Amino acid sequence: MNYTEKNKLLDKISLIGLMMIFVEIFLYGVDYCFTKRFDIIATMPKAMIVFGVVFLAISILLFVMVYKKGKKNFTIFAVEFLVLALLCPFITYWYYPKFYGLSTNGLHTINHQVLWVIVFVYYICRLAYSIFDAIKNSNSRKLKKRKA
Repeated sequence: MNYTEKNKLLDKISLIGLMMIFVEIFLYGVDYCFTKRFDIIATMPKAMIVFGVVFLAISILLFVMVYKKGKKNFTIFAVEFLVLALLCPFITYWYYPKFYGLSTNGLHTINHQVLWVIVFVYYICRLAYSIFDAIKNSNSRKLKKRKA
C-alpha cells in the first residue's frame, strides 16, 4: 500500500469508528434515560420523535449529497442514519412496560444487551471488510503492475 492508499484507509476507518461511537453513545444515552432517570420518562417519547426527525434529515442530506456529488462511500452512512431514524419511535415501546411494572424481561433484554452487541459486531465487520478490501485492492494493483 502506498501513502495515499493508507491515508484513504485511515480516513475510512476513522469515519466508521466515529459512527460506531456515535451510535453506541446514542443507545447508551437512551438506555440510561429510560432506566435510571424516571423523572424525565414522560418527555422521552417526544425526544425520541425529535431524534428520529433529526436522523431522518441527516439521512436525506446524505442521500442528496450521494446523488448530486457522486460520493458513493457516504451511501452506507445515509442508510445507517435512516435505520436510526426508523428505530427511534420503537425504542420508546421497549421501555414503557418496564416503567409501569409489567413483566418485560424479554423486551428489555433485547434492547439492553442484544441490540448493543449487534451494533458492535456490525461495525467491527465493517471495519474488517474495509481493511481487507483495501489490502485486496492494493495487492491486485501490484499484480497488474508486475504483469505490465
